[in-house]
Amino acid sequence: MRPAIFLRFWFVLQTILIIGIKSASAQGETRTSQSPRAAQTDTLTGKILTDRGTPIPYASVSLKNSTDATTADSSGVFTLTTNTRGSQTLLISAIGFKETEVPVTIGSSPSLSGRTPSLPGSTPSAPGSLPSAPANPVVIKLKPTASQLNPVVITAGIMEATDDRVLTIVKPVDVMSNASSTGDLVGAFQNFPGVQRNGGDQTGLFVRGGDASETMMILDGTTVQNPFYSSVPGVGQRSRFNSFQIKGMSFSTGGYSARYGQALSSVLDLQSTDLPEKSTLSIGANIAGLMIAGGQRIGNNALEYSGSYSNFGPYYDLAKTNFHFYEKPQAKDLSTRWIARTHAGGLFKLAVHYNHSTSGTDVIDPDDLDTTIAFGVHNDNLAVNTSFKTPLSNSLKLFTAAGFSTNKDDIGWGDTVFNRNDNRLQARTELTWHPGASLRVTAGGEVQHYRYAQQFDPANNKFTETLSAAYVEGEYRPMPRFAIKPGFRTEYSAILQKGNAVPRFALAVKTGPYSQIGVATGMFYQTAGTQYLLLGYRPNFQKAVHYLVNYEWIEASRSFRIEGYYKSYSQLVRENGVPYTPNPYRYDLGNVDNTGSGYARGFDIFWRDKASIRNIDYWVTYSYVDTKRLYQNYPRSATPDFVSTNNLNVIVKYYSDRNHIFASAAYNYASGRPYYDPNAKSFLTQRAPDYQNFSVKVSYLTSIKKMFAAFYMNVDDVTGRRNILGYRYSTDGQTRSPILPPQYMSIFFGVYLSLSQFKKDEL
Repeated sequence: MRPAIFLRFWFVLQTILIIGIKSASAQGETRTSQSPRAAQTDTLTGKILTDRGTPIPYASVSLKNSTDATTADSSGVFTLTTNTRGSQTLLISAIGFKETEVPVTIGSSPSLSGRTPSLPGSTPSAPGSLPSAPANPVVIKLKPTASQLNPVVITAGIMEATDDRVLTIVKPVDVMSNASSTGDLVGAFQNFPGVQRNGGDQTGLFVRGGDASETMMILDGTTVQNPFYSSVPGVGQRSRFNSFQIKGMSFSTGGYSARYGQALSSVLDLQSTDLPEKSTLSIGANIAGLMIAGGQRIGNNALEYSGSYSNFGPYYDLAKTNFHFYEKPQAKDLSTRWIARTHAGGLFKLAVHYNHSTSGTDVIDPDDLDTTIAFGVHNDNLAVNTSFKTPLSNSLKLFTAAGFSTNKDDIGWGDTVFNRNDNRLQARTELTWHPGASLRVTAGGEVQHYRYAQQFDPANNKFTETLSAAYVEGEYRPMPRFAIKPGFRTEYSAILQKGNAVPRFALAVKTGPYSQIGVATGMFYQTAGTQYLLLGYRPNFQKAVHYLVNYEWIEASRSFRIEGYYKSYSQLVRENGVPYTPNPYRYDLGNVDNTGSGYARGFDIFWRDKASIRNIDYWVTYSYVDTKRLYQNYPRSATPDFVSTNNLNVIVKYYSDRNHIFASAAYNYASGRPYYDPNAKSFLTQRAPDYQNFSVKVSYLTSIKKMFAAFYMNVDDVTGRRNILGYRYSTDGQTRSPILPPQYMSIFFGVYLSLSQFKKDEL
């Protein structure tokens, strides 16, 4: 389907959907005028137990044929808010237990259907009623399955962090609550298996031998064009995501779904939170800024808002940095979200985020290591995305999404001033057919239209690209112990006037009551980097083929996972006829073609234990990668300078109910990265010292009048280790200087206040 036709189709469909939402709202208002209770929502509460009376943590609870869902907490208690009416079916599932269906009647008061309140698998607290108040919840008991494990799940290449999947190894809060995350959602993924720890001098996710450009980030079905704040040489930047608005994350380190493309290594798929249960208001303050966030629940709608101001001047005045900031980093963030639930169970989301940031840093002159050059950047970024999902029937669901983003950088590089601009308009539509528990088929398409422009001295470079794609993917479980997931994707690039068609495939086989083996493979294409397209080069698609196999064991509160992989690169972009230089801002690219190649192979290990030690939750990840590439201006095949062969992360978390203290400690290790030494006999064979870091985070929970408070302090590089990430050399090779992290030991502290009580599982 041609991009223009597809865009017209999507916008017509979106218009129809919006009209439908307005119509449903109008009908709701009419019903409200006739019956005051019609616009009210009902709250179903309960507790999930085993047949022996033991709480079942993190069970999934949902209304059948609806998007209304929730997850029980660590003590098995759940609260589900819904606006549906009439006879419904409550679905409860948990790992190792039979999925249970409980009929409910939702009307003037939610109640269990039928004359007899004591249904199989449930024990109501009062005859015929399902209480809406947590003080008197219904008790639902689940029976264990014969195999003590839910049906097999496709997991090869995927690490999920969601609140609604019972086989999830980690939760969204796990990603943010560890000490080494430094409060950054994407930075926290450096603790995951397969991800490089960059030490603070690089921006992005580096996954299994791939560079940062090979990882794509998705939010509610739309590509995030600028997921990080504008880069500054030698200083890694944080992501723009608001972690409090993320409910789930699917992190693919290879072999990812046919729904996505344009990523040779990895996809991070983020899902935003749904309709909040109630109105909230919170404020926060730390050594670097202030924030306020809130949400107003209005029947079946909600308006969320947040704003923040950060100024790292006071922080950098107290903390010694390895860079001189002549203009301390400052940023202003404003965002708002509108969430609406339709009478048919659909969910509409609209999000707007604006950011303005400034920073000025003295960076080392690559031609003279004894001098520095002022590098200043002023950035404006606006992102708008919308999505709508709704059941069309009991077995068919529709999902649509669209997004627009624009980004502008005004940069001062010494005496030179230049600017960069980019924007992206995109749309996605897909249908999912799910006739039964054993079969799911998803088919859809997307169009992305984007433009880049850069003005530097007299040069004014720009390009416009339109990428269109169609895909189909199925998941079939002919038996509880076996599942397959074939997929097919085709793409077309307007700027190249070329297309591609690639298969994807995954399977999983259950090997025991708690274990399974998974396999995944597929072909992946990605267009050349913007630095080539801006200068008028038009190399072909770059290509990677992934092969993965994993073993996973999950029992109660313990998880083990090991995965091996091999990744073959071909058609990589290569610059021929020019000498090598590590300068990323080079303009002399020579003869550009697709003669590059490479490989990456290795294995990852993940272990988590929440049961062996009281109040202790810990996990350990280890990654080994062997990779070489011949690409860009490399004179020969070599391990890239962003790769560490060995990576180890140890995360320990502790919570004390008595003392209201939550603590986390993290140890991170990465073997030395290669660096370029023009005096060495071999290319990129020198290694920097090993990287090691120990960090601690402590939070104290209390209440101040009617507000709940969390005081926190994060200490990074507790031991004060002087890590060196590599070396840079002068043009003549006679002088070298170390590449250092932005700072060594740092202390960051603040307070978070909320009118809504914190839950232990939200820390």
